[in-house]
Amino acid sequence: MKYNGNKYSNKRNIPSIIKAIQQETADSNMTIEFENIMVSMFASVLLFLASIANFVIRYIVQSQNLKVCLFNTLLFLFIGIAFEVVTRMGLRANLVTLIISGLSFSTLIYITIAFYDVIGPAIWTVAFIQLLMAMIRITKVMMYSLVLAIIMSNIYILYHSLHSPFFHMGSVYYIVQIVLFMIVCIISAVVHNVNANRYHWVNKQYTELMEKNKLIISSKKQIKHLAYHDYLTGLPNRMALSEKLNHSILLSSNMKKMLVVMFLDLDDFKIVNDTMGHDIGDQLLIEVSKRLVNTLHKCDTVARIGGDEFIILVEDIKDMNYIDIISKKILNCLNEPFRLNNQDCFVTTSIGVAIYPNDGENPEELIKNADIAMYKAKGKDKNQYEICTPTLKMKIVETVEMNNSLCQALERNEFELYYQPQLSCNSNEIVGLEALIRWNHPKLGMVYPLEFIPIAEQTNLIISIGEWVLRTACKQNKMWQDSGLPRIRIGVNVSAKQFQNSNLVKDVEGIIRETGLDYKYLELEITESAAMKGKDNIIKTLRVFKKMGIHIAIDDFGTEYSSLNYLRQLPADSIKIPMTFIQGIGVNNKDEAITKAIIILAKNMGLSVIAEGVEKKNQLDFLNQGMCDEIQGFYYFKPMPVHEVEILLKKSL
Repeated sequence: MKYNGNKYSNKRNIPSIIKAIQQETADSNMTIEFENIMVSMFASVLLFLASIANFVIRYIVQSQNLKVCLFNTLLFLFIGIAFEVVTRMGLRANLVTLIISGLSFSTLIYITIAFYDVIGPAIWTVAFIQLLMAMIRITKVMMYSLVLAIIMSNIYILYHSLHSPFFHMGSVYYIVQIVLFMIVCIISAVVHNVNANRYHWVNKQYTELMEKNKLIISSKKQIKHLAYHDYLTGLPNRMALSEKLNHSILLSSNMKKMLVVMFLDLDDFKIVNDTMGHDIGDQLLIEVSKRLVNTLHKCDTVARIGGDEFIILVEDIKDMNYIDIISKKILNCLNEPFRLNNQDCFVTTSIGVAIYPNDGENPEELIKNADIAMYKAKGKDKNQYEICTPTLKMKIVETVEMNNSLCQALERNEFELYYQPQLSCNSNEIVGLEALIRWNHPKLGMVYPLEFIPIAEQTNLIISIGEWVLRTACKQNKMWQDSGLPRIRIGVNVSAKQFQNSNLVKDVEGIIRETGLDYKYLELEITESAAMKGKDNIIKTLRVFKKMGIHIAIDDFGTEYSSLNYLRQLPADSIKIPMTFIQGIGVNNKDEAITKAIIILAKNMGLSVIAEGVEKKNQLDFLNQGMCDEIQGFYYFKPMPVHEVEILLKKSL
């Protein structure tokens, strides 16, 4: 067997090496025990034989004193029994080795003193036999004790050879004897050293590998912790939550109890990252985690599943009132500002609640429905909680189905444009048309924009849909003009998502060239809310369109956070007053005041005004008195398909 490290090379994995080392260590311990047993058996047999030989030779043959003969015989028997008994007492192997070494030492000294005058040089046979047994052992105690016994025996013999005729031998004999014992001791030491080194190497390797194994075990624990916990907050992650939720669902099912999954999403967390930096954002997430953990009970589970999204698992729910209590408790705990980087940071959260078993019987369903309820809460008004309901789930299913159908609507040519005329307040003539998309759904029938445009914006389908609307409207307007119908503007709505498309300007320019429509007959409408979101980027894009000669209109003006300073920067041509204000005319003085104010503001800024949703005569009269420029609404015309618009335009000629 080689012990140069090849056997335990890196090609073998650590558990295998440790197993091998443990085996060798166990073998070493077993070897020591085996050696002790064999030495004891061999020594006891020799001593029993020596006791018989002593009595026969000294008493029967030599007729020596009976008491002396019996004493020596019994002493041999006692030492032999001691060798035999010590291995049967269940003592530790090292202690047994020490006792056997002491007995071997005592035996050699005793035989030398008691029998050298009888058997002479033959006494060294005992020493050689004991050395042979000691040098092949892996412990050093017996070797050292025998060498010491041999030295003491030689000193005893040399001393008595000078004073007793029985011990007198030639000087050559003593010299040869000493040399022989020196050689034997050296050989014994070398052989013994090989065994001892092997034993210590095994122990050293075992110790080192055990240390390595401790490190590996520690690393495995760390890896497992990382696998089941969020790296930033230390909270359980999605994997840990899923396992915990599976276990909790099983217990709740057996005990017929409810449990609640709460989906938390921080409101406007992106603003914190953008304004204060991602480091502060990370610190905020850590502090939010601590506050949630401290607010809830120890038996509740708080997990972070990514970004600013947290999930809370609350078990053993007794009634719906407790859900209201815990939800409000979570909302309130985040109301206090967080002190970050020497400044106060305020954050709120929206919470969606799903209940087992009503809202799902597995973790995926519960988390999904809690997520649905959370978006409902965020849509209502932030810093709210919403409990999942069958109606809410049904609405989501319908949305998903509509989304799937929407993906194929363009390919199936299911979209259609309707056009609503815009009339001049002075001449009552048609001066423009607004293109309004409709979806001829094969199952649902006619679907209006409010139902599918938000879905299209979420999935970015609005880019391709918006391009289709623009191309179709421009192409249709050019066809009408080429057929001799009045040359009027056609308005197309452009969403905020479309302005995020870096190719928007190129796309619009390409469509205009493709259809051959003059730029001045195209009006692009952007809502006030969309304009406010994009600001500098949208202003830059609108200015490019303005230079092309495209008409720019601001839709739904006054419904969002209107900024006069921002309005001053917009390259707009007209402002559209939303239906909500128009319908308040004759009903609400505030709506009338706002409408007048918008018209006056627009006039002073050199902008034209279009009123949307005009349905009654009193509304028309009010707007005419207020010097509104154009009117659009059911009072005159509803949105119409292409063929009806053509008839209307021909009549206008």
